[in-house]
Amino acid sequence: MKFIRMMTIGLLISLSSSYVLVTLSVKSHNAVMSGSELLEQIIIAAILGAVIGLLSIIFDIERLPFIIQLILHLIAVTLCVIIAGYFGRWFEHSGIKYVLISEAIIYLIVWCILFVLQKNDIEKINYEIQKRKE
Repeated sequence: MKFIRMMTIGLLISLSSSYVLVTLSVKSHNAVMSGSELLEQIIIAAILGAVIGLLSIIFDIERLPFIIQLILHLIAVTLCVIIAGYFGRWFEHSGIKYVLISEAIIYLIVWCILFVLQKNDIEKINYEIQKRKE
């Protein structure tokens, strides 16, 4: 069940990001994308998101320090983005620099959101513990 949840979250993040990036790319180049091209990009984004979601399993390896987990995850995500970019021909339109900057921005945004959610969960747990002590 955890794998499905992780894949679904990755899928949703990837599809959302892909929608924004494709829209910006098409708009900035005054281009038009056919239905088959758009479908191809959606499929690539869906597969990429599911794989990245599964890569989050790295954070369940308790014997690895968090910084090592983070570095491994970032390297694996970057490799996946490069592979997806090759198949999606992202580098022809935007260049590898733009794709990697986009990845870094998305990675940072997702981590900030996860940090806030985790902080809220910790506050709720601490509140419940304090309530029980009283």
